[in-house]
Amino acid sequence: MNDTPGRRLGCVGLATVLLACASPALAQLPLSEPPAPFVREAFASPYGRALVAELGKVLRADADPACLQSKNTAAEQLPERGEQLIIAWGIRAMEKQSSLLDPKAHEEAFTKSAGRNATAELKRLRENADVMRYLAIERPARLAKVLDFIFEQFDRHLLVERVKLRAISPLGTGNVALADENPTDEVEEALETFLKGKKKSASLQRFLALSEKSAEAIKPSIKRDEAAQAGPRAFFGGVEADLADLCIGKR
Repeated sequence: MNDTPGRRLGCVGLATVLLACASPALAQLPLSEPPAPFVREAFASPYGRALVAELGKVLRADADPACLQSKNTAAEQLPERGEQLIIAWGIRAMEKQSSLLDPKAHEEAFTKSAGRNATAELKRLRENADVMRYLAIERPARLAKVLDFIFEQFDRHLLVERVKLRAISPLGTGNVALADENPTDEVEEALETFLKGKKKSASLQRFLALSEKSAEAIKPSIKRDEAAQAGPRAFFGGVEADLADLCIGKR
């Protein structure tokens, strides 16, 4: 089993499992947590705040002045309204993503590979002090992955729909300053240091092993037909109407 932090970030638990191997449209999924509070926590993080601030700047730059005047909307209102929009649609996107997986099928695949008591054991291990510390260190990167997914799908949908709003995602824009706000590199370094000091923690090692098996059980639980159709439009189809209310039109 590969013990590198980058591998761990992709496998630990069901909170954020990278599903790109199954479909490019799928990304980190908080299966073990309700999507709404998870997404709100992500946007409340420092990286989330930086992305929201960038969205506010772009909205102010790209909104049609005549439209704003006709709607009696001040440009200063756009950042707050943009934040509300992206959080609401981000929650919708993660809820849609969650619907692409069959929890029962995942449970069956997981218990088949890890044993019938694996789910209960994994839940119990989350209360272990070493595991709790590991998850606390890892959390910012987990949230960042979801934020990247949301903005990447948002940008792609607007590009296809020819919406006149410049991209936000650092991956698409090459915005180095914004990319530097992503905590993932620092988290991976911190996890590497933490794991080196916890090699003898049987509970942590068992948790990581079970988490990896849980992640492996994701693939057979994907609803293939639905996932094959899941692109940016499945997550953000209709957001252009809400952006029109903010005076963001089409090209």
